[in-house]
Amino acid sequence: MTQLYALLQPDDSLLVARRRGNRWAISDGLQGADPKGRNVTVFLSGFDVLGLSAVIPAKNESQARRAAPFAVEDELADAVESSHVALAPPNKQDPNAPRLMNVASIDTLKDLVEDLNARGLSEAAIVAAHSVLPHQNILVEGPGILLGRLGERSFAIDASIGRDVVISLLEPHEDVLIQGQHLSQAINRVSQGAGAESREALLLQLIEWAETVGPGINLRQGAFAPSRSIEFSGLQNWRLAGILAAVAAIGWFGTLVVETRAMRNHTAGLDQLATEFAQIGWPETNGDVQQVLALSASERGSSSQSFPSLLDASAILYDALAQVEGSELRTIRYDRLRGQMTASVAFESFADVDRLTAIVNTTGLRARSGDSRQSGSKVIGDLTLESPA
Repeated sequence: MTQLYALLQPDDSLLVARRRGNRWAISDGLQGADPKGRNVTVFLSGFDVLGLSAVIPAKNESQARRAAPFAVEDELADAVESSHVALAPPNKQDPNAPRLMNVASIDTLKDLVEDLNARGLSEAAIVAAHSVLPHQNILVEGPGILLGRLGERSFAIDASIGRDVVISLLEPHEDVLIQGQHLSQAINRVSQGAGAESREALLLQLIEWAETVGPGINLRQGAFAPSRSIEFSGLQNWRLAGILAAVAAIGWFGTLVVETRAMRNHTAGLDQLATEFAQIGWPETNGDVQQVLALSASERGSSSQSFPSLLDASAILYDALAQVEGSELRTIRYDRLRGQMTASVAFESFADVDRLTAIVNTTGLRARSGDSRQSGSKVIGDLTLESPA
């Protein structure tokens, strides 16, 4: 389907460009647009959208979207709760690089989305004009607008703003590419390219940047992401739906088989581990777990202060390990006569050894840590579990 680009003009009308051979035909109609605008990109002036960047430490995109507003909180004119932050894709070569983002007022964006929905563009991409600027220091003149990217910040300002304000914006930055004759004359700088003297020229320039530099940051993210539904029309679509349903059913059945097999393997592994525990702690039972459970019950009944069964103590240890991120059980040694269980555990840091000890001590057992040593990137620590004194 042919991609369409539209510029939202000051009177709220759309100037639309569609490809005709090797050129772009511009009109004010949406002919050729998908029923929901999936093939349409709407460019905003960007006056109400600020381009920023920040390092966002997060494990996934969901966490990144939640953390982004707080990473740039000091830069926002509005409160975090009333600001919408849209993120550019992460840098694949350097995941820790600063993330580009566009920030807009939630109320402003909500009004815009409702307006586009009324036009039948409920799934059109929404991109601020300055979001597609080349990644360099640049200031471009358009009809009634200045688009700029300085450092890691991008913006759009009214062209009627005072020359002193523009000069002060450019002052900290060297080698700023100036495009536009009127702009260059006003600030006494050399123009290195023509600006956009009409909205048609501006739309064509934005399209060129979008298809060469990158598509920009789509503001339809998070709460403003389109909720797509499957639509059917005609027998052919129902046939397609049947095929998709069959594929989904086959996939679900295959997943169920794999999960069932994995559960059986996991159960077999637990049974084997329980047998090994029984052989270690109660050699006279020859690995019979049921006999071990019976003996443990009788031992618990003989003294309320005795060490719990090996299985109960192991369960307490595993529950505590789950609360220390990155910990991994290596070995377990059980001394039934002394009422002690010693576990060798791999940790992320030495502090995690004390943390696990403290967690176990809250369960009613007494835990004490032994020697801890560095082994490669891990810390190996010994933990002894005993009945309370």
